[in-house]
Amino acid sequence: MSADVTPCGSRARPKRRVRAGLLAPTLVHPFVMAMRAIELHSINRWEASFLREEVGGYFTHGIECRPGATVLDVGANIGVFSAAVYERLDGDVRIYAFEPMPPLHATLERNAREFFNGRLTALPYGLASRDDELDFSYIPAATIFSSSSRDQGNIEDERRRVTASVVEGIRQGGLGPVLRRVPARVLTPLIGRKLRVLRRLETHRVKVRPLSSVLDEQGIDHIDLLKVDVEGAELEVLRGIEERHWPLVRQAVVEVEGWQQNRDTVCEVLLTRGFKVSTEQNSVQRAGDIGMVFAVRP
Repeated sequence: MSADVTPCGSRARPKRRVRAGLLAPTLVHPFVMAMRAIELHSINRWEASFLREEVGGYFTHGIECRPGATVLDVGANIGVFSAAVYERLDGDVRIYAFEPMPPLHATLERNAREFFNGRLTALPYGLASRDDELDFSYIPAATIFSSSSRDQGNIEDERRRVTASVVEGIRQGGLGPVLRRVPARVLTPLIGRKLRVLRRLETHRVKVRPLSSVLDEQGIDHIDLLKVDVEGAELEVLRGIEERHWPLVRQAVVEVEGWQQNRDTVCEVLLTRGFKVSTEQNSVQRAGDIGMVFAVRP
């Protein structure tokens, strides 16, 4: 699957990975998912597999982690990204993982206890521009779509957007050559029906905090990698970093929803703090209006 890659500030159109796992069966009870060197407890089997496949996409455009790194996993879900970093560095890493949704945080905390040898701190709140309590929508059958920006009022628009992304992924061969030949006009209603699970929402009132407050509280004096995947709240996370703390951040990778609207703003936030910034978006991501921003200190 080809991708558009540009330095930030360029007007070329960039992309995102397909949530193709939604086509697989889901489980309602936690189970143990084989994760190479680590077995992580999970809620939905397909999500653990999907998130594992996504991890490599973060380590491009000059992003790297070395032993002894401090990594912030913002929007951690069950900790798949954290596990990949832990494995990559053979455990020589300090990870702070943020997950505000109670069912996900409980699983993340269990994984932290059992698999990370004290190297992962699971924090039970999200990040925002200020201290607050917000209503988050939790989707049990597809927890990766849980967000403060999704609710019953916009979930149908979200379902159509995700459907378009999944269909494009299939058309790009994401589920094999046979389905790739099925016309989009046939796939779209089929996938749309499958994605009705997105309508089944639970509302949780959760705490959010500015990252600067957390850095002070936890005594974090450098951030080798800031990973942000928060389903639409990316700018809120970045605005919670005070100017005094930006020099502590060496690298950042931000998955941006609402790409057409938010891409340039996210890039500008990072460019004005001295980062070299590039973007990437593939056709699947474009269908879902999502893309990736990579920021590295020169």
